[in-house]
Amino acid sequence: MIRILLVDDQKSIRERLKSLLETEPDFDIVGMVDNGYDAIEQVKLLLPDVVLMDMEMPDIDGVLATKIISHSSLKTKVLVLSSHDSDEYVAKSLYAGANGYILKGAPAQEICDAVRFVNRGYMQIAPGLFEKFIPNKAEVGLLERKSKARDSQPVHRIDYPSGLELTGINKHKSVAINSEFDLPSELIIDVTSTRQARRPIGWYQAAALVLAGLGLTFSLYLLRQGLKKPANPPTRQDRSQQLHNLPFTGKIEPLHVTKIDATIPGSIVATYVKVGQSVQPGDPLLMIRNIDAEKANQTKIIQQQQVAAEQKQQLFQQASQQQQQVRQQQQLLMGEQQAATGRIKTIELAIANYQRNIAPLREKVANANILTTVSTDRSEQLGLNQKREAIVRAQAIYARTLGTYERLAQYQTEGAISLERLEQAEKEKTVAQSDLNIAQSDYDRAIAATEAATNKQAAQTKSSQLQQQLALKEQAGQLDQFQAQLQAAQADRQQIGIRLQQLQRQKASAIATNNLPVNQQPILEPTTVSIRAPIAGTTTELPLSTGDRVSTGIRLVSITNPSKLKIGLELEPQVARLLKIGQRSIVKVGAAIDSQELSGVIANIIPQTDRSTQRIEVEFTNPKPTALIGQLGTVYFPK
Repeated sequence: MIRILLVDDQKSIRERLKSLLETEPDFDIVGMVDNGYDAIEQVKLLLPDVVLMDMEMPDIDGVLATKIISHSSLKTKVLVLSSHDSDEYVAKSLYAGANGYILKGAPAQEICDAVRFVNRGYMQIAPGLFEKFIPNKAEVGLLERKSKARDSQPVHRIDYPSGLELTGINKHKSVAINSEFDLPSELIIDVTSTRQARRPIGWYQAAALVLAGLGLTFSLYLLRQGLKKPANPPTRQDRSQQLHNLPFTGKIEPLHVTKIDATIPGSIVATYVKVGQSVQPGDPLLMIRNIDAEKANQTKIIQQQQVAAEQKQQLFQQASQQQQQVRQQQQLLMGEQQAATGRIKTIELAIANYQRNIAPLREKVANANILTTVSTDRSEQLGLNQKREAIVRAQAIYARTLGTYERLAQYQTEGAISLERLEQAEKEKTVAQSDLNIAQSDYDRAIAATEAATNKQAAQTKSSQLQQQLALKEQAGQLDQFQAQLQAAQADRQQIGIRLQQLQRQKASAIATNNLPVNQQPILEPTTVSIRAPIAGTTTELPLSTGDRVSTGIRLVSITNPSKLKIGLELEPQVARLLKIGQRSIVKVGAAIDSQELSGVIANIIPQTDRSTQRIEVEFTNPKPTALIGQLGTVYFPK
């Protein structure tokens, strides 16, 4: 399993690399950081096998981070993943100690293969970049001049096998380490090649042999010249005095650049600043229309509309149910009203009959009881006869099905019919027997009911006779009771009428559908995002304008602090050796009366691609609010 640490200041690129590399079964992403400081600390803590390093980052860039990691951890390999394919960037990375250099736009498989090659100890360079480091005829003379300057210093040589294999020839690198150098970028590598009998030698191998011969010749020459020199050669401090008050010109650049990238997809609605404009923390820079928020808001509105429609439908259903309940209550009240009217008529008729003649009424009641008893006896007798006939029919059917089943059972035993036909006959016999049992049960229940009804009728007849006797005794107060019952029945009918009117009004006042309850409005996300300045400074990059569409990771604006500056000088290696990091310097800006001198310090010494020059970076502070970025300045190195 290859342990990998991702280093890039853009979150979108880190996430894309993580999703790409996680699909490989032999890769393990142990961490992701966005700057050089954290990369150095994470290497100490996690001990990754390979570090995928970006070149351009704030604070400590990829080159310096690669130098420190290469020195501090022998196990960890650094693979630079950059968007630049220039000689300068490639040379900086390799001289800093990187084990490979590939481009961010490379195919996924190429990146995965590069990680595996670097982990095995091979040098991996993107296609099209390797030939830039093969020495040509013009470089031979340049290397010859460099060797003259280097051979004057004490040299300790260490031979070690190289992991790079060219055209099947195993090569060894001889590393010449100057005692004055202490950074990986200051290692000088001379390549020698072993001869193999009867094998053709390429032009680049021949050039390497020529360089080795020239280096040996110049070494012998300089050795002889050194024996003739005085015993006390000038020290580095004496040689550095030669730079006193010598002017060196370079271009002023910002020290730190804060880059603001888009974190959401959308389009530019407004721009509030221009390139070169000063801003303070919190000042608005851009306004972006948030497409994701608009889509989310539209989804929320549609969901809220759906909820409102569902609530409206529920209210309609509730209104319909209420109307149905009102109709049912009306029907019940109307039935009660009709019953109350019937009671009133009955009471009124009873009063009239009572007033006409109470005796004929008793006789009529007695006759009615007799007729009721007779009619009841007849109806009950008729019901018993029907149930008795049902038993006879059920017995006949059962006997017939039983005979059929016994006959078919005999036939089935003889093999004349199938078993299925016998089973069908058995089912018919079972059904007939069940019908017979049901008919018998019905008849028994009818007998019991008839007896109960007869007993009840006798009891009712006796009760009627007793009531008639009691009525004779209560003739005096019977009329008053009829009158009271009549008044109560009339009052009940009046109350029922009032309730019917109320229900009618309730039914007439339909529920207004436009008075729906107000739903809670959905919480909508802001559809515009204001990009504000995180620091005080000056805008140096504004590649977009109003109306442009942006996606996640697109550069929106860059801000730099105009007071923190640096100036780059291109010096020859012989001059650069006389300087050191941390050395004090004076930066002169402007001309004539407007010129100003600022105090600075050497922050970095970087070898260039062709190693003919070295870049000296001097950092300084501009105390005045003047824009110096892009101007030329002059640097002096005092005693």
